[in-house]
Amino acid sequence: MEESRVRSHKIKLRIESSFKVICLLLWAALAAGGTKGQSLSISKKADSNFWIQASAPAGNPHTLQASENFHLWIDVTNDVTDEVSSMLDYSRIGSRFYRLTPSAPEAPPIRVLVVGDSLASDCCGWGSGMYGYFKPNAAFINYGQPQTSSRTFIQSVEFQQMLLIKPDYVLFQFGWTDGSIDPDRNAYPDQFEANLRTIINTIRGYGGVPIPVTIHAMRQWDENGKLIPWDHMYNPITRRVAAEMNTPLIDLQKMTIELFNELGQSGSDFMKFTPFPGDTIHFSPEGAVYVARLVAKALPDSVGPYLTGIFDPPPKP
Repeated sequence: MEESRVRSHKIKLRIESSFKVICLLLWAALAAGGTKGQSLSISKKADSNFWIQASAPAGNPHTLQASENFHLWIDVTNDVTDEVSSMLDYSRIGSRFYRLTPSAPEAPPIRVLVVGDSLASDCCGWGSGMYGYFKPNAAFINYGQPQTSSRTFIQSVEFQQMLLIKPDYVLFQFGWTDGSIDPDRNAYPDQFEANLRTIINTIRGYGGVPIPVTIHAMRQWDENGKLIPWDHMYNPITRRVAAEMNTPLIDLQKMTIELFNELGQSGSDFMKFTPFPGDTIHFSPEGAVYVARLVAKALPDSVGPYLTGIFDPPPKP
C-alpha cells in the first residue's frame, strides 16, 4: 500500500479502560486527514472484552486490515460499508495493528511453489499446512518430496515443471538430504552453495521471487524439559547465500526454536509424527499447520493480499 494512500484515511482509536499506555501508543500509529463517515475504534464493553468497531460510508466500501509489523497487511473484513464489530484476543492486543483502507479490486492470481525434501513435503513436513493460509486467488503447489536434495532437484522433472509453470514465488528448503551419506543425493558444502545459487538465478531468470527457507529446529528436550538448541550445518550457508544474493529469507530454524520454547515439551506433543514416535524433525498434520503459519507470516509484504488467517494460531488438538 502506498504511503500516501495510507495517510489519506483517518483511523480513530478509542480505548475505554485503564489499558496500558504502551498499547495505546502502539494502536495509535495511523492517524491523519480522512474520509467523512469512516471510523475505527477499540473499546471495552460491558462483557469486559475488548472489541474493534469499524464503519465506512455507504457507497464507499473499505477493507479492515490487520498487521503485526506495519508491513504485511492482511484483510480481516472486506467491503465495510456499515458498522462491523469483532471481539479481540486480549493476549495479543498489544501487538496487533488495524487500519481501514478503500477496498481495491482483487489482486491478480499468482502461483506459489514449495520445493524441498520430506521436511517441506505434504507427507510429513510443514508444506502440508500451507494450503489453508492462501486465498483462492493464489494457487499453492507443493513439489516437496522425501529424499530430494538440491542436487537431485536441479536434475529432476519437477525442476523442468517449475520452468514451465513459472511460479511467482518459490520457497525452497534444502540441506537435510544434502547432508546425508547417500552418495546419489548428497552435496558437499561448496556444491550445496553452488546449487542454491543456481536455483535462485533460475527463478529470477523467468521473473520469479526465490525464497530460501532454513531447516527448522528439532523437538529435542533435555532432562529438565528444556529445548536443546540445534541448527543444521547447512543453514549458515543458506543464510549467507540469501544475504549475498539479496533474496528474502525465511529463517525457520530461529522461528521454530521460539515456537517450541513457547509451547514447551508437553505442549508440542501434538506435533509428533506418529508413524515414527522417535522422529523429532517431521510433523503431524496439526503440527504442520502450526509451523506453516510461521512460514506464511514471514512471506514478503507483496504476498499480503493473498493470505488469510495467519495471525492467530489454530487450536491445539
